[in-house]
Amino acid sequence: MSSDATLMEQWSAVEDAARVVAMLAGRDAPLLDAHGEARIGLLARMPETRSQAAVFALQELVATMRVGLDALLGAHGTSSDPQPAAQRLWSEYERGRSKVLAEASSALGC
Repeated sequence: MSSDATLMEQWSAVEDAARVVAMLAGRDAPLLDAHGEARIGLLARMPETRSQAAVFALQELVATMRVGLDALLGAHGTSSDPQPAAQRLWSEYERGRSKVLAEASSALGC
């Protein structure tokens, strides 16, 4: 994702990537989280000084998902089973997503 991508675009890209990871991990795709999306939307309208920790957490999650998904898709066409790696990436997604939402809630005073 380019540095010009909005927070909402980054959030959407992460959620889309999570659906692919879920499929490769043999899990159900995550449900649409309107509350999470709304928090990110509110965060995008906040002054940068208040949203900095949440933005950093989202950028970390974007980077983790980008690298992890590239590796998974590269391994998908080989004879190796991508499911264990997909499950580990899923765990990283859940951890990172929780961090982003916690930082967003903190910045918003929720």
